[in-house]
Amino acid sequence: MKSKKAKALCMLFIFMLLGSSCGKKQTAQAVNEMDFSLDGIKDVTISYDDENVSFFAGESDHLIIREYMSKDKKSYHAKVSQKKDSIKVSEGGKPFFKGSFTRYVEVYLPDSYSESLTVTTTDGNIDMADLELDMKSIRVDCTSGTFKVKKAAAEDIYFSSTSGNLELGSLAGTQIRIETTQGEVRCEEAEGNVTYTSTSGNAEFLSARGAGTYKANNSGKLSVSYEEVTGDLSFFNKNDDVEVLLPSELSFAFEAVTKNGSINTNFQEKISADGDSITGTVGSNPTVTVKAETKNGNIEVSR
Repeated sequence: MKSKKAKALCMLFIFMLLGSSCGKKQTAQAVNEMDFSLDGIKDVTISYDDENVSFFAGESDHLIIREYMSKDKKSYHAKVSQKKDSIKVSEGGKPFFKGSFTRYVEVYLPDSYSESLTVTTTDGNIDMADLELDMKSIRVDCTSGTFKVKKAAAEDIYFSSTSGNLELGSLAGTQIRIETTQGEVRCEEAEGNVTYTSTSGNAEFLSARGAGTYKANNSGKLSVSYEEVTGDLSFFNKNDDVEVLLPSELSFAFEAVTKNGSINTNFQEKISADGDSITGTVGSNPTVTVKAETKNGNIEVSR
């Protein structure tokens, strides 16, 4: 009998402890600041889990990272791995019962840094809306959080998301790769060779220059507008629509095919239909090819 009573009291204590920890949401305070010289550094990696990571232009030539937490404990501070030419900062520990624990991160990145940057989160948002990046390579992996960037220029740009949205401003790169599973993508400007791949989720590229391959492997509307075309373009959408706007002066070879959908253009007199496919040449002396394909969706291409 005493044993049962003791167990009941123990369980009551645990529930009271959990209830008090969940009910009191404490305000996060700045508890840890890291200051890194970037002399000789070729690669910076910042990796967190469910924390929001916000970037700001640094006022010095050092990388400053500030961690804000609702409870300060040394084991909760970031883990740092620094080598001769690289810096890696990743999240520290958390309370076992983390219901009331909050943490977020501010990163102050100097404009003078022009090497490689990698940022990853699982559930947290990544905010670079105040930054204008110009570096060798930029990689951002965001699982379910939202990623925002104002301006990014690099030889190699890679942005990926599982279910979070990508809100992209101006991108310029030799290679621009964008991959999502279910997230929405909106890009204001893209200049370079674009490779876009998704499973589902709408994608809108408002102004593009260069070449590109765009694939929606399941669903989600694909809308792309090109101001200048310097290489071949390919658009595939399995179960949704493709909308493409091309420069009015562009000369190109055109191919389009759909299984269950319509194909509409504003240059019908230049093309001919053969079953589910349409081919033709638009303009004189075309130097690029434009291809569009859907399985269960409409295709609309205009210039």
